[in-house]
Amino acid sequence: MRKLMILLMIILTVLATSIQVTAAERTDRLWQDESVYKLKVDRFMNGDTGNDVPVDPNDPDSYHGGDLQGVIDKLDYVKELGFTAVELSPIMSNSENGYHGYWVDDFRSVEEHFGTMADAKRLVEEAHAKDMKVIFEFPVSYVSDDHPWVSDPDKASWFLGESEASTTNTWQQGLPELDTSQPDVRGYLTETAAYWSEETGIDGFRLQTSSNVDQSLYKALSEEVQSPEFLLFTNTLPEDELVSEGTIDGFADESYQETIRSTFKQPTDSLADLYNIYEQNQERFSGDYQAFHSIDDGTNQRFTHLSVVEGHNPVTRWKLALTYLFTSPGVPVMNYGTEVPLDDGGNIGDIPMMNFKKSDEQIKQRIETLTSMRDQFPALTRGDFQQLHNEGGLAVYQRTFQDETMLIAINNAEKTRVTEIDTLKDDQQMRGLLQDGIVRQQSDGTYRLGMERETADVFIIEPDKGFNWLFIGFVGGVLGLFVFAVTAISIKNRKN
Repeated sequence: MRKLMILLMIILTVLATSIQVTAAERTDRLWQDESVYKLKVDRFMNGDTGNDVPVDPNDPDSYHGGDLQGVIDKLDYVKELGFTAVELSPIMSNSENGYHGYWVDDFRSVEEHFGTMADAKRLVEEAHAKDMKVIFEFPVSYVSDDHPWVSDPDKASWFLGESEASTTNTWQQGLPELDTSQPDVRGYLTETAAYWSEETGIDGFRLQTSSNVDQSLYKALSEEVQSPEFLLFTNTLPEDELVSEGTIDGFADESYQETIRSTFKQPTDSLADLYNIYEQNQERFSGDYQAFHSIDDGTNQRFTHLSVVEGHNPVTRWKLALTYLFTSPGVPVMNYGTEVPLDDGGNIGDIPMMNFKKSDEQIKQRIETLTSMRDQFPALTRGDFQQLHNEGGLAVYQRTFQDETMLIAINNAEKTRVTEIDTLKDDQQMRGLLQDGIVRQQSDGTYRLGMERETADVFIIEPDKGFNWLFIGFVGGVLGLFVFAVTAISIKNRKN
């Protein structure tokens, strides 16, 4: 009987895995195809206790011991979640307790708590060997109060005078701000970018800037390091023409982040604000630009905490928000610990070392499924984006690339919602990839879609295959044979 059970499982497994989805052709790999895992080096993984000089895991304002070796050790972990790129918090030398990386006191050396330049280079090499890209965050607008330039009278012209707060980054507020319109400052920062690129072989920079940054810095950096393979994007929105002309590859869309957080931290009756941001960017920019989208970015309160404050289950809220993040146009950037999900209690610095033994299985599975879908279906990374329905908390979007069409349905309401889709061709079916359901065409030509409260699904549109009677009959026959064999063995045993 055991042999029969094994045979049955093998047959069913082969049959199940033989049912494949045909995806549109995608011959090259662009930045818009990537899924980025963003991490804070100090709070991620301690891979080398030899550079704990010192650390205090009980003090939220001190170094906790994470380092570059720890990132290297956990590259497989990140890859298994489905991410194709990692973004590191600043690793340049910082003043005392600058665990976050924003109190730079030397732009051209690695913070001793994190390791050495050789470790940084090895991290990039290890990532590349796993077909993963590496982005470094590069703070270009501020330096630490302890930076030698601050007390150097010859560098007085390198700094701006006192001005209104020009950054939303808590750790940079009140720091000396560089005058990036000065040729000497611009030259030094440009040379520094080239230095890190040459020394480590990284794939791109996220430029951490203030709203006072001079746009000429972007042009200088673009001329020095930018290429089709090297990414250059910024956390603040550059001038429109710099984006449209490709001087800067893209930007971290703060409006998107604010809106996705406010939309999904609790149930709502409309997702219209999110689609409005997409339309505004389409009207504002031309050319091939990349919008980098995140829910948490390490400089604001964790989304987990926001949903808890609102009195809602953060797991449910995360599943909906992540579905939109990974299926809407742009490059998804997920903050480390989302899979747990981490809660900072409202204090952005109060995050302990990452606990790799703890994660929420529902969130982790949703992340793995969404990253896998982005890899398999080009429509989710390169397709156009059209809103089909947005009412009562239920939104339905369509993405099309070549002959591949996907629908994304998100019900952010506290009640079941139903809508009818009338834009699809006849004799199609909507096959759900998250909920495993199938929606078929009705007699009136529409496709009736019902979504339970606070759920989401992603559908692949394909020809209606109807019921696979051959498969059903075969499975029924195998099960019948199994039952017959078990009965025969039972009778034989009783006779004996």
